[in-house]
Amino acid sequence: MKKSLISILVIVMVLSMSLMAFAACDDGLEEIGVEDFEIAEMNIGKTMPDVEVANPLSADMTAFQMLDASVKNYYDVDYAASQLLGTVLTSVLGIPITQVVDAAKIRSGKGDINGNNANGAKYFADSISYSSVASLYEKIVITPDEIQYRNAKTSYSKRKDAFEIKYWNAIDTNFSDVADFTKKKANNPTILWMYDLQEQYILEASTPVYDKATGTYRFAIIFDPIKSTENYKGTMKQQLEANAGMSVSGIEFKQLRLRVVLWENGMIRNMHITESYKMKIAGIIDSTITLQSYVQYSFDKNEAGYDIDENIASITSDDKTYTKPYEA
Repeated sequence: MKKSLISILVIVMVLSMSLMAFAACDDGLEEIGVEDFEIAEMNIGKTMPDVEVANPLSADMTAFQMLDASVKNYYDVDYAASQLLGTVLTSVLGIPITQVVDAAKIRSGKGDINGNNANGAKYFADSISYSSVASLYEKIVITPDEIQYRNAKTSYSKRKDAFEIKYWNAIDTNFSDVADFTKKKANNPTILWMYDLQEQYILEASTPVYDKATGTYRFAIIFDPIKSTENYKGTMKQQLEANAGMSVSGIEFKQLRLRVVLWENGMIRNMHITESYKMKIAGIIDSTITLQSYVQYSFDKNEAGYDIDENIASITSDDKTYTKPYEA
C-alpha cells in the first residue's frame, strides 16, 4: 500500500510540475459554471505592460475572440514571465496529503505557438513540488544552441515544514531540439498549454466584463473536455508512465474551464484553469484528479528576480539554497 501511495503522489507531482498546476483528488468535483469572479492580487506584472500588441481588444469581442487575441499577443512579444504558486490537497486511499507546487517560467525573444522555438528564443523554467510523501525539483534551459535539464535529490520535513536540496544531479544535454526534448520528457515549456482550444469546442462562455478600476476584461470559458484534450492525453500517458513508472489507462477528461483576466491592451494578466479527469493507475486504482492552476504573467524584462540570464546561469550552480526568482 505504501508503494502505491508514493507512486500515485509522484504521478500527481509529475503532472503538477509539467503542467504548472495544482492538483486535488476529490470525488465531489466543483461545479464549473461561468459565474463572476474576483480579480486577484498580483505578485508580478502588477501594472498594465507597456508593449505594442498586434491583436488589440475591443468591447464587442466574444470571450473566445479575446482569448485568441491574447494568446497571439503572448507569443508575439519579446519577453514573457509567469509565476505559479499554490497547494495541493489530495486524498489517496483515504489518506489526506497536502502538497505544495511552486513554478516559474521566463522567455526572452518571440515565442512560437507551434512549440518548435522557430524564433530562437531563450527559456528558463523551474518547478518545485513537495509533500510529506515525496518531493521534486527540476530546472530547464532552452537556447538556440543547447537544451539543458537538471533535477535535484530533495526531501521535505512536514514536522519542520522545510524543503531541502540534498544535491544536484548532473545536467542532461542529450536533446537535439525542442521536439526531441518534448519526446523524451513529455514536456514543452515553450508553449502556453497543451490543450487544443478551438471555438467550436466551447460548451459555455460568459460575456467579457470590463473593469474600469483595474483596466481589465474578465471572462470564463468551458471547453469540451474530450475534444480539447485528444492529443494531450497521449502526452500525459507517456509522461506518467516514463516519469512515474506506473501503467496508466482509461484517461478520460471530465472538465476544462478557463477563468481569464486580460489587460485592456490585450495582454494576459492572470489565469485560473480547472481541468479534471479520471484514470486507472496500475490497473487497480480508479482515481479522479482535479488540477487547478493559477498563473500570473509579466511582460517587463526588468521585473525583479526575473533576469533570464541570471536564472539560466543558475542551472550550473550546486547551491543547495532554495530560492525562487520572485524572492530575489
